[in-house]
Amino acid sequence: MDDQPTNRRSADDTARNQGRRPAAQDDLLGGTAPAPDKHDRDYWEIEIRTLLAARSPRCMLVAEQALTACPGDPELLLLAALTALANDDPERAHRMLKRFRKRWATAKDAELLTALALGQQKQYAKAMTVLRESKLETDRAALAAFIGDSFMRDWLLGSLDEIRRKAALANILKGPARPPARPGTKPAARAAAKPPRPAPVLPALPTVADLPKLEAHFDMAYDLANVDAIATTEPRPDPAAFHLRSELVRLSLFEGFDELLCLPVLHDVEAHWYQIETVRKVLKQYRGRVLLADEVGLGKTIEAGMVLKEYILRGMAERILILTPASLVGQWRDEMESKFGIDCATTHDPLLRADPGAFWAQPRVIASIAAARRKEHAEILAGLHYDVVAVDEAHHLRDQSSASYQLVNRLQKRFLLLLSATPVQNSLLELYNLLTLLQPGIFKTQKEFRQAYMVPGKPREPVNREKLRDLMRGVMVRNTRAVVALKLPRRHASTLRATPEEAEARCYADLTALVREMAAGSNEGAHRLSLQHVLAAAGSSPAAASAAIARFAERHPKDKRWADLLKRTKALPAGAKQAALLRLLAQNPAEKKLVFVHQRDTLHHLADVLRQRKMSFATFSGDMTGPQKDAAVESFRDSVPVLLCTESGGEGRNLQFCNTLINFDIPWNPMAIEQRIGRIDRIGQVREVFIFNLVTAGTIEDSVLRILDEKINMFELVVGEVGAILGEIDEQQDFSTLVLEAWLETTEQGRAEAFSKLEAQVLAARKDYEGIKQLDDALFGNELDAA
Repeated sequence: MDDQPTNRRSADDTARNQGRRPAAQDDLLGGTAPAPDKHDRDYWEIEIRTLLAARSPRCMLVAEQALTACPGDPELLLLAALTALANDDPERAHRMLKRFRKRWATAKDAELLTALALGQQKQYAKAMTVLRESKLETDRAALAAFIGDSFMRDWLLGSLDEIRRKAALANILKGPARPPARPGTKPAARAAAKPPRPAPVLPALPTVADLPKLEAHFDMAYDLANVDAIATTEPRPDPAAFHLRSELVRLSLFEGFDELLCLPVLHDVEAHWYQIETVRKVLKQYRGRVLLADEVGLGKTIEAGMVLKEYILRGMAERILILTPASLVGQWRDEMESKFGIDCATTHDPLLRADPGAFWAQPRVIASIAAARRKEHAEILAGLHYDVVAVDEAHHLRDQSSASYQLVNRLQKRFLLLLSATPVQNSLLELYNLLTLLQPGIFKTQKEFRQAYMVPGKPREPVNREKLRDLMRGVMVRNTRAVVALKLPRRHASTLRATPEEAEARCYADLTALVREMAAGSNEGAHRLSLQHVLAAAGSSPAAASAAIARFAERHPKDKRWADLLKRTKALPAGAKQAALLRLLAQNPAEKKLVFVHQRDTLHHLADVLRQRKMSFATFSGDMTGPQKDAAVESFRDSVPVLLCTESGGEGRNLQFCNTLINFDIPWNPMAIEQRIGRIDRIGQVREVFIFNLVTAGTIEDSVLRILDEKINMFELVVGEVGAILGEIDEQQDFSTLVLEAWLETTEQGRAEAFSKLEAQVLAARKDYEGIKQLDDALFGNELDAA
């Protein structure tokens, strides 16, 4: 057997030459190497090779991190495929090789890994065919093309030997192929036929190893510090004009969309390889009209934001309209502003009611689709032109006769982005309606679509599935967790119900009675909002409750009950939840803990308590400047163990270095809870996540948490799924409004019936969502991904 050593250097030798100990030694010593430049591909190559040599269980995780840092590097893609094979995961290896072939010409090292993956899938004949076509049948040729190090030589040769033996055995069992007999020929005649002359045997040509692949890196820079030295035709050189010209030349080098201009200007966004590929595909292949149908939690909003920013930077989009459910308007505004630098007006602005024409005339608007489809607004929008229209939760457009569908269909738009993780829910006609918005005529008429793609009497069951997917590939991208190899650490959630002292419980009961009495006398929206605020404050802390009750006492001076309640609330000692929080913070004091607080008065009160106890902490709130927020996050990461954070802390800061979250206040909007969880439980988190929910027994927050936790297991769901579940309950009223209405029922029986009805709605919505997921998975599969 020929022994051909690889041309690649040992990972440990390379690590030592660079003055760094190998990662395997880090595992054994329990230490950590100095933090590398996350875009240093040489670091990642050494790390993967070292972990492969040590047979470390971290190898696959590090390979995925390497591809996140350097998504297009060919050798890292092949090393990741090799790592998958070393872990007996041929499906993942095929995905890595698919990404390699998309960007790079076919090479022998990739073909060898393809054959090995086919062998692990027991497709020995196909594996042998790949080896023959690539001239890799011999051990010498395979060793020359092998990307792995010498310690994997025996593994490689053993795998090749198994492929050869099993392929030969399959060929023997299959038997020789016989030509068909001619009509009228007798068996005896065939037996007597003269045997064919054997083909001449040609001498085997010697196998010549490929030349080693060498990489050359060089840096080039222009020093324009001395602008006066540049010869110009002007009597006086203009530095500003020169720099503008140089920027024009730089941008002119970006032909097409292979290089994205938006990547360097994104803030606090870790764009993953599948998101970058999706954006390229949207810009190049789909020409800005696409259905983004990634599974929940994979970042459709990030992909849409990157597309919008790319069009803006290239001067291709000025007027932008984003349509979302009402509960997501604020979240979209925060994401667009903080991550992409895109400032938008929203339908929360008073200008919408004061002057609708002036409001919609603004160049960039994020609107509630419920507000935009109202007749007076829809007529204005129909007369405007937009460069880009984006629609979140686009499955709400599934009915052609709905006002939402008619609104989007009438808009004058150049580019259209539809976002939905569950585009088909009840009938394939919903897919027809969505894709017809993007590309009119793609399925011809509705009647022809029914005949060609739907089983009669079974609206959710397709025929001609492959042909349907071929058409969908032209207008749709769906990345799945299986394709992107996303696996987050486990999440643990605990609810701590604090029992209030008698005085605190009495104050809350009296406040609830007053609020119910006021609610019965008025149904005005602003009035209900103020009642919701005072109840939420009472569920937070005595400090927040006192401030909210004081405002009511000022507005109702004749009702002495408010003044009396204010006096008793101010006299309360620390609330029941405060003691529970302090116990949590005392456990593992060095561990980072993110504490979310909804009420500003509670934040200030807790800050005073921690100062009195000499506990180090930082605060993060919406009234801080950008540099102050950056300093708070930096302090939390580097020095202090606790960050007190208001709701605006969910505005796009990624805090994966922390794995413990404490919800001191429970928002009534479940999507706000999800946004909090998403700060730490996201791609890049490597430790198990712990969530602690604090509630005072007998409060409205206690009821909210019982529904979300006990009925739909909210804290076990992927971030984003709660919104998908609850979004179907009632498009006009969000979950928090439904909770408030149930709580304000004046009788105990009425409240019990209202909450029972809400629980039934939530359970039904969860069941429907699971069915929709199964339908979409079966319909779309894993064949519409960006790779």
